[in-house]
Amino acid sequence: MADTQDPQVRGSRPARLLQRAFTAVLLVGMAVAVTLFVRGQDWSVLATEMRDRPPGSFAVLVGLAMLANAVAVLAALLAWWSMLSAVSADITPPAEGGGVTKVGAARIFFVGQFAKYVPGKVFGLVLSVKMGRAMGVPTARMTTAWLLTLVIGLLTAASAGLVAGPQVLGGSEAWLAAASAVPLAVLLLRPRLVNDAAVLAARLRRRPPPAVTVPGRVIRRNVVIQLLSWLFGGMQLWFLAIMLGAPPLRSLPVCVGAFALGAAAGVFAVFTPDGLGVREVILLSALGAVLPLPAAGVVAVLSRLVVALSELVTGALGLAVTEILRRRAASPSAHTSGRPEGGDKLRPSAARLGSPPLHPQLLTTDKMNSEE
Repeated sequence: MADTQDPQVRGSRPARLLQRAFTAVLLVGMAVAVTLFVRGQDWSVLATEMRDRPPGSFAVLVGLAMLANAVAVLAALLAWWSMLSAVSADITPPAEGGGVTKVGAARIFFVGQFAKYVPGKVFGLVLSVKMGRAMGVPTARMTTAWLLTLVIGLLTAASAGLVAGPQVLGGSEAWLAAASAVPLAVLLLRPRLVNDAAVLAARLRRRPPPAVTVPGRVIRRNVVIQLLSWLFGGMQLWFLAIMLGAPPLRSLPVCVGAFALGAAAGVFAVFTPDGLGVREVILLSALGAVLPLPAAGVVAVLSRLVVALSELVTGALGLAVTEILRRRAASPSAHTSGRPEGGDKLRPSAARLGSPPLHPQLLTTDKMNSEE
């Protein structure tokens, strides 16, 4: 049975202080790792290239890159909201005011943005499961949401990566269209294959299979959202590449495909924080088709810095906003107005922000009492 202890008891002050201390340690650790990574980089190429450009162009392009990556992060948040609401749609919220909320789902996502900088991908899953249990979502359901989101992200990254094929491997534009469209068509026409892939991934990771079968329309929606996330993430790399002299039209598909493949490869690099080093090798290999190797190396390192800073700023602002909303919902005025503590529950309604219409009959494989 799901834990129905009062959420305010679980959110005690010592626990909040521990969470803040943990976040600070993550930030310091990530800053040290990134500093060591970029310490030996030769930045003379950047200085030479920017010498002939208008003043302020560097700040503008870097700012656009950070903004594009922030949009990619928010798109990933929408995908997480969609999947978490789908796997928990048939769970009755506890009477004490628990249950999944939009604010709670966002907090899990933004905390995960910090947790991914810890070597070992299991840590992010464990943290998400613990936070989900505090809202009354059983471990099996949280694991299913996390696993399906991961599978869709990897499959769409592989499809998006194919758009870089003609520039990197050679070939015609028709090859590009066919190579990238076929996998996406299979995902959109046969979304149940994603559930099968999640079962296979669970077996490979020696974990229980997904607790629910997510409806096809939810998977289709997440596929589209994840593709948008890869597109904006690739545009982040593209702004940096054209800053170093890459041809704009030719480099756009290279940047989108390379960023998606690099991020996917970083998932399998379990012993490095957020695939540090692995993603840069893939970016360097792909960018070499549109830039000299010294310039491609600078772009790859700059992309790491921009992505890390953008994710940290977005995550910090997201956590600050959710904390304000959580406190506002828990204030005496919220109780006197008759609204339940913790905000609106995620319901199968299209009117909720980030909560698309959900299938009313999720196929569960386990009873609630056995999901713990």
